[in-house]
Amino acid sequence: MAVATPMPAVPGTNMATATRFWITRLGYGFVLGVAIATLDFAHYFPLTAAPKNIGFLSFVSLLLEWCGEGVLLALTVGLAERWMSPRELRAWQLLLAVVVGTVAAVLTWQTFTLIVLRDGLGIRLFRDYLGTPVIWIGGVFYQGWLMLFFGGLAAAVYASRRRRARMLAALLAAELARATSQQRLAEARLASLQARVEPDFLLQTLTRLEQSYEADPDAADRLLDELIAFLRGALADIRRQNPT
Repeated sequence: MAVATPMPAVPGTNMATATRFWITRLGYGFVLGVAIATLDFAHYFPLTAAPKNIGFLSFVSLLLEWCGEGVLLALTVGLAERWMSPRELRAWQLLLAVVVGTVAAVLTWQTFTLIVLRDGLGIRLFRDYLGTPVIWIGGVFYQGWLMLFFGGLAAAVYASRRRRARMLAALLAAELARATSQQRLAEARLASLQARVEPDFLLQTLTRLEQSYEADPDAADRLLDELIAFLRGALADIRRQNPT
């Protein structure tokens, strides 16, 4: 007797899934950073529009700061999701991941932008364009509360969409189970109707009908009428249950 062997897992499947997961998280962080940078730039736009015409460069510096922090936050939340996989993060776990990710992202990226980008590579930050002092602790507090606020909003939207998708999947599964149950019930009814018109049943009835004609023709006529009516009803039910 042949022994069935399990199909080996396709190595590329898990790799592709993981790659798609992290690329999606990078996209979330980038979109979050662009959104905060746009709002921040709109708030300070009267100071950057004129007369030095530094609006575009200052917006690029804002994108550099906020997108870096947004990506780090999204990656931190992604690490928490992968750690809890296959279970989903609960509300408090998602909130904790956002808080920890915000602190880690702001501290790391503010240190990187000041030491490496500004002091090492000479890249001007948004505060340089505004003419305000570039203080590390001040940037940490300012960037931290904004990232925590907008990151929390983004996490709430993400959790709501995830909950909606989960409810839709459960609804679809319930509908599929109901359709399967109805199909099985119809098949059972069809089998029951087919069992009523089995050849043995017909032969027994016809034998009884033949004997009745010899003993009581009137009773035999009534039995024949009942048999015809029964067969018509049974065949109609069978055609209705299975038109083919």
